Amino acid sequence: MNFAYKKHILIFVKFIVTMALFLLIAQNVELKRIFTILDDFDTVFFLLAVAILLLQTMIATIRWRIVLSEIKVEFSFTRVLSFLWIGLFFNQALPSSVGGDAFRGYCVYKNGYSIGKSSLGVLLDRMFGMVGLVVLIVASLPLMFDLINDKEIQWGVVFVIMSVFSAISSSLMLDLLPKKMAHSRIIQGLFAFSKEGRRQILSIYPGVTLMVVSIVIHSISIIAVVVLSKGMSLDLEWHNMLFIVPFVTLASAIPISIAGWGVREGIMVVSLGYLGVVPEQALVLSILYGVLMLVSSIPGLIIWLKGDYSSSNK
Repeated sequence: MNFAYKKHILIFVKFIVTMALFLLIAQNVELKRIFTILDDFDTVFFLLAVAILLLQTMIATIRWRIVLSEIKVEFSFTRVLSFLWIGLFFNQALPSSVGGDAFRGYCVYKNGYSIGKSSLGVLLDRMFGMVGLVVLIVASLPLMFDLINDKEIQWGVVFVIMSVFSAISSSLMLDLLPKKMAHSRIIQGLFAFSKEGRRQILSIYPGVTLMVVSIVIHSISIIAVVVLSKGMSLDLEWHNMLFIVPFVTLASAIPISIAGWGVREGIMVVSLGYLGVVPEQALVLSILYGVLMLVSSIPGLIIWLKGDYSSSNK
């Protein structure tokens, strides 16, 4: 079975999972009520949320530029912004929520850097994003325990967090394995990521700085969702969503559905139910958030189509 065939099978499986999740959710909602909620939605709040996510993209650009600079990959702010926007668009347009990372690495590579450095810069940025996400989720666990009294869900959340933490920790210790194991370029690349990742994350700068920036980035996502909820006249406050939105982001990154669709909606419907939000409202809010991320990433599509990513001008 060749790689292309396996890839098509994987995409098909993700499509089936996405459809199955939406069908499962559909059993608990009234379609007519969903259209009524959408009709009553104040689009001014959507535009405000778009502006908020554009600000988030600027801050994410700062984070990635710092990461790249630490490995001697130098670009202007606008150049890094263009690469990041391309990645954000393909994160939404491709079946996998991490597909855009490959395009980010490709953009760096097309501007004269090695595949190794291009991949390393993206992996390190993704790592800091994930670390900031885990820190935010752990800090909000007391809120989760107050919000959700189902022990199985509580332990399930803790298990997911511990699994992600273990995966990150393990990835940062790979280079401590016997050097003779680095028999391929991929393994050598993982060893390089481990060594550089550990160096950065254990430092005040850039480590602590990048983690704080990552927490700010994820906090902006929370604000964007709250703004969308105001357009639906929902009584949700920032602290109500402090656990829900980061956990939804984490779960959506698991590559089991098309760009996280279905997974995000399922978790939003269940978790917002504990806040008294009816399934139809929770589903609409989640879909609006998904559309919001797609709309705010459209500049990436424009940049990609114009070909403004492979110039030698850094």
